[in-house]
Amino acid sequence: MDFRLQIREKGLKATPARLNVLKVLGSSHLAYAHSELESLFRKMDRVTLYRVLKDFEDAGIVHKIVDVEGVTRFAICKSTCPDEHHVDDHVHFNCNACHKMFCLEKVQTPKLKMPDGFKISGLQTLIYGLCNSCSMA
Repeated sequence: MDFRLQIREKGLKATPARLNVLKVLGSSHLAYAHSELESLFRKMDRVTLYRVLKDFEDAGIVHKIVDVEGVTRFAICKSTCPDEHHVDDHVHFNCNACHKMFCLEKVQTPKLKMPDGFKISGLQTLIYGLCNSCSMA
């Protein structure tokens, strides 16, 4: 995956900060909290990281999900999300033991029948329990 090209295709400059964040998110099936990313990029100040994540979310490069503890996490959009409208609705799994959040792209989100007049613009499905590593321990 050409991260520089992916950033530019969304109309953003491929700065070193953006490239570093996208490399981490793009090489994992995990959703990261701001604090986890901050610890990975000790030389990047927290405001810059907030701006990078906000720019990525606005551009459809990342999506966010709230874990069982109320912490917002960020993960790369695996499908092509148009600007400001994420179509990367998939199931997330939050491990109760290690607290990692996994994007389960191959697990289908449930189909919902909404009452007349209601229109869904997004869906977040969060499953929690023990991940494969923690359930074996």
